[in-house]
Amino acid sequence: MFTPFIAGKGACGCIHTTEALSRTDPFARVKSTRLTLNDTLALLSRGMSITLGLLVVAALHFGQEVLVPLVLAALLSFLLAPLVDRLERWHLARIPAVLLTSALAFAVIAALAYVVAGQIFDIAYKLPSYKDNMRAKIASLHMPSEGPLANLTRTFNELRDEAVKPAASAPSGGVAPKAGEKPMPVEVVNANGGIGGLLEKLAAPVLGPLGTAAVVVVFVIFMLMKKEDLRNRVIHLVGRSRLSLTTRTLEEAGTRVSRYLLMQLIVNVTYGIPIGVGLYFLGVPNALLWGVLTAVLRFVPYIGPWIGAFFPLALSLAVSNSWSMPLLTIALFLVVELISNNAIEPWLYGSSTGLSPVAILVAAVFWTWLWGAVGLLVATPLTVCLAVLGKHVPAFAFLDVLLSDEPSLSPPDRYYQRLLARDEAEAGQVLVEYEKETSFERTLAEVLAPAVLAAEADFEAQSVDREVFTFILATIRKHALRQELHPAPSEPDTAPPDILIVPAEDEGDEVIGVILGELLGPKVRTRVTSYQTLTNEKADAAMASGASVICISDTSLHDAPRARFLGRRLRKKDCTAFLFTGLWRLDDEEPNLAALAEKFSADQVATNLLTARDALRGWASQTIVSPPIVAARELAPAL
Repeated sequence: MFTPFIAGKGACGCIHTTEALSRTDPFARVKSTRLTLNDTLALLSRGMSITLGLLVVAALHFGQEVLVPLVLAALLSFLLAPLVDRLERWHLARIPAVLLTSALAFAVIAALAYVVAGQIFDIAYKLPSYKDNMRAKIASLHMPSEGPLANLTRTFNELRDEAVKPAASAPSGGVAPKAGEKPMPVEVVNANGGIGGLLEKLAAPVLGPLGTAAVVVVFVIFMLMKKEDLRNRVIHLVGRSRLSLTTRTLEEAGTRVSRYLLMQLIVNVTYGIPIGVGLYFLGVPNALLWGVLTAVLRFVPYIGPWIGAFFPLALSLAVSNSWSMPLLTIALFLVVELISNNAIEPWLYGSSTGLSPVAILVAAVFWTWLWGAVGLLVATPLTVCLAVLGKHVPAFAFLDVLLSDEPSLSPPDRYYQRLLARDEAEAGQVLVEYEKETSFERTLAEVLAPAVLAAEADFEAQSVDREVFTFILATIRKHALRQELHPAPSEPDTAPPDILIVPAEDEGDEVIGVILGELLGPKVRTRVTSYQTLTNEKADAAMASGASVICISDTSLHDAPRARFLGRRLRKKDCTAFLFTGLWRLDDEEPNLAALAEKFSADQVATNLLTARDALRGWASQTIVSPPIVAARELAPAL
């Protein structure tokens, strides 16, 4: 009754119709209000998540004095826990195993610290004697007296001289006493509070790190002794209902962090030893110091080795009378770095962290901004823990996407996404990579065919326009046939085909038919008809083709009316060919193939390209005497 009114009144009619529908459906307004409330709750949830994230970052920043020793202790516990477990398997009790492991670890750390401190004092004592060599090096560069670099150097020196120029003879404050006035008496007060203040200033830089080290030692010992108790408390805190999830998360995080730290330690030691030995034979002073320093700095992702290389390189410039030592020092670091990155790391370390390179860099910047130099050392292990949390806890799944080194999009999704962006070159590269890992047939069935079905679905939902849809299908056809978009016309094959593939309705049906023809291979003579003909004309052409098998290709989502009509039409024409129907978008997990074959007037029905390929190959080679109804779904691909 509202139709004439709507046609005559346009938008107003729509408003009245909505009101009328609201009157006929008393729950319409409630549903609308519920949608609005759900949207509001979703926005509030996102806002609370962002606020909670900011609060966590603030807590990490302001609580670093407590959290940094705790994190360092936890990482050392992960590193030492395998050794404690090994000692326990050798029938040593927990407490002696922990004490022995801790004593050994901290003795090694203390010995290295002692050696490094002695080397630093030694180099500080010898450094002034290298001034003459440095002056000779600078003079050998023959820096021009004019030019941008000379002007920059001159300006810098002038500014430096201005900054250290002594103040005028006027009294402090810049006001000279007037004639006849007595100068104001000045009393020097010791602001440092005497000997106590001086000792406090001298001890602060030493006592602070020593206090942190003592806290770390205590934490490490108790964490190793109470490892199971701490794990059980975390599980109890999360809740017994999530026992399995929490156990998997803790086990994987512990395994990955322990393996990372152990392998990284081995890699760093095998890196620092050749550096120290090589610098010793090159004649660079304090080679032991630089070997230890480069091994420690290699814990810093990417930039650590080159920070460690800077100091021995600078020292080689200072002590050498020629340029050979600095050049050999650079060559030493380059060779050791290449061997470590390309041989030792893939063998010992591999991809045990499971983090992407970008994630490691971003994490290094974030934790350095948060905790300084300590944050740079602990960035990778902490990020590993976050990635494991995102892998197992659905609420933090975004962390797994952002941090993991696994591809965020599957090859079919990447291929289709590049087609949507009309980036044909990168889409082709996805196919090349996937074909190297699998085969051309699996690429056809698992990448190209799903892209056709996705394009069909998006076009029906009006998510893509006709131009993009046509481009996608044309590109997929070209990739399936391995040819250019507009190939030179070839001579038509006039011989009767073994299998004639007939698209039921549109271009998507035809492109899937082309993919199926390529799957069948060159030994099966296949022909694909054009979709741009009427159904009756398709039936007549199929009857006249002389094919022994007629395959109807259909990508319709529901009842596939064109395929049903075409099948009935062929039966009415007394078709003697084997009639095969492919329903490529049937979403039923357990299709009743016998009922479908009867419904579509077909001898056989398939919903999977690989199954259809096997059945059609068998029929074409005359290995099927009586065509049975075969199971059409396989594990791959999911079409």
